[in-house]
Amino acid sequence: MEKILKSPAKINLGLWVINKRIDGYHNIFTLMHTIDLYDRIYIKPSAVLKVSSSNPFIKQEDNIVYKTIKLFEDYTDIEVNYDIYIEKNIPVGAGLGGGSSNAATILKFLNKEYSYPLSEEKMIEILSKIGSDTVFFLKGGFAVVEGKGEKVNYLDISFDRDIFIIYPNINVSTKEIYSRVTDRDLTKYEELDIIFNLLRDFDKLIDNIQNKLGDIAEELYPQIKEVKNTLNYLGYKAFVTGSGSAVVAIGQPSEKVETICKLKNWKLIKTKLSNTGE
Repeated sequence: MEKILKSPAKINLGLWVINKRIDGYHNIFTLMHTIDLYDRIYIKPSAVLKVSSSNPFIKQEDNIVYKTIKLFEDYTDIEVNYDIYIEKNIPVGAGLGGGSSNAATILKFLNKEYSYPLSEEKMIEILSKIGSDTVFFLKGGFAVVEGKGEKVNYLDISFDRDIFIIYPNINVSTKEIYSRVTDRDLTKYEELDIIFNLLRDFDKLIDNIQNKLGDIAEELYPQIKEVKNTLNYLGYKAFVTGSGSAVVAIGQPSEKVETICKLKNWKLIKTKLSNTGE
């Protein structure tokens, strides 16, 4: 019998780079929020493990879901045999966390399906090996995320806001963006006190968020800057999520926004904040 899992996207409500670690990664501070946009993962029993997706350019061995399953097998000595197909609705290379969400979603499924052989700590350990923002998707909702992305503090705060996302059809490499971070892009931790004080005031929070990775992405990819500037000119509060390339705006898109997206061949996604990763 086939099962269908919903794998949510996220947005970053600001992202600050604190410093560079000795392991080459950067310590960050960011606010992540799941949204009502999902990939769907179709799972059915099989004699052998097979992982495929609607993105034909990804080989099975390179698929983040396949890699996650292999780590699950290594940690549990359980052989996993399913035919898994991932319907990709979340744009790739957009800063929306689609791949990371897929990894966490399949790991949660396997752990439940095989009667919880992994503790939460071991699940976090596995996901940290897969990617930097994967751990957040174990629960989703709204969270403060620190370290390289593995330190997640889930918040009991609920926001009910319409948003829309414009994806300029650019696949941004997060690794490339981080490689261009310099000392002038760093933020001292004590400068973030204002953000902690605004966690329950959505409008003021949005007025104060920054995204240093997004700033770098805008300089590297003029199309991202064009999207953001267009939305700001039309009166929207708009910001880059993650390292780009997607730009998020609060509210609903006007007819003018929809017309511009069609003319520019930008993908427009109407959605809202979601308080759960399920």
